[in-house]
Amino acid sequence: MESCCIGIDLGTMFTTAAASNGGRSCIRSEVGFARDAVAKHLIGAEVVLGDGINQHRPALNVIRPFERNSLKLAITEDQFRSIAAQENHSSLSAATEIVSYTVNTLGVPEDSEMRCVVGIPAGASVYSQRLVLDLIEAVTPYVAVVSEPFAVGFGVGSDAYNSIIIDVGAGTVDYCYYYGAFPAEQDQATLGYGGDHVDNELRRLILETYPEAKVSEVAVRRIKERYGCVGGNVKTAIVELPTREGRSKKFDLTDLVREACVSFAEKITNGLSKHISSIDNDDFFIDGAKILLAGGGSQLLGLDEYIEQALSIGDRCDVIRIHDCKYAGAMGALELARKLPEDGWQFLSNFKPDVGREAA
Repeated sequence: MESCCIGIDLGTMFTTAAASNGGRSCIRSEVGFARDAVAKHLIGAEVVLGDGINQHRPALNVIRPFERNSLKLAITEDQFRSIAAQENHSSLSAATEIVSYTVNTLGVPEDSEMRCVVGIPAGASVYSQRLVLDLIEAVTPYVAVVSEPFAVGFGVGSDAYNSIIIDVGAGTVDYCYYYGAFPAEQDQATLGYGGDHVDNELRRLILETYPEAKVSEVAVRRIKERYGCVGGNVKTAIVELPTREGRSKKFDLTDLVREACVSFAEKITNGLSKHISSIDNDDFFIDGAKILLAGGGSQLLGLDEYIEQALSIGDRCDVIRIHDCKYAGAMGALELARKLPEDGWQFLSNFKPDVGREAA
């Protein structure tokens, strides 16, 4: 039986995957369930993924299973047992749909033995790790979880040695000191604040400043992605929004967008400072090291320069964006799955949390 290796990055905003057969998959981490029988009939399906969600959004209950740090980060023992006891838990059902779709679109032959490495937040609880493992084990028994920034570093290779990887996602910001070996607990950290929180803060600022305006979560995310900036070249954000009177009006959101984004950049930098201070390795010096930015949030304009200036490291340490922010985690996880020998799989298996599933 031929084997096929897979790397998966379960992102809060996007789930990406890459396979050793060359297949790639990227889908928004959201699932639409038809609101009622009429919606199901008119849409022609009970479950909608991908581009079809925007087309039918008003007729769907849209679930983002990994938002607000749920499932893959901060699940407690009680939550784990509650979820496991529910046959139709909405977030778990949505996550199952996303994983199944992602793997099925990779073109892996049905008779292949699949081996999968999955990237999850560095600070994921043992119960979140177990939930993710259960999700993937429904597809393949050979599965291991690693932190998202470590997977990115492994994919970069030797150029990532003696660096700090920062994976800036929608749900979390994850840090990992990368030195070419599996990281110890103190080498990793998670900030439970990401791009989604910026969206929420920006929406709050807009509605507080312009109470007559109407702005959805989807719209505010687009505004952030288009005008977000923390550098010196501020983008003027004059945006037309609907109002509560049923008309449209142009609003100047420049200062509000910058305020929300700078606040985010400050949190990223503060988290980085704490992570650097926690590294217990005499061989690590910020001088000559690299800071590698990954994840969708790494594309925030001016973030690299902001970190350099905030930590006063511009002439001592390079802050570099990973060139492929979308697939870096999945490709790194794939590379790890491909290169792991049998004893390597055994090593990672020793990290699988035993949370007494039979009691759940």
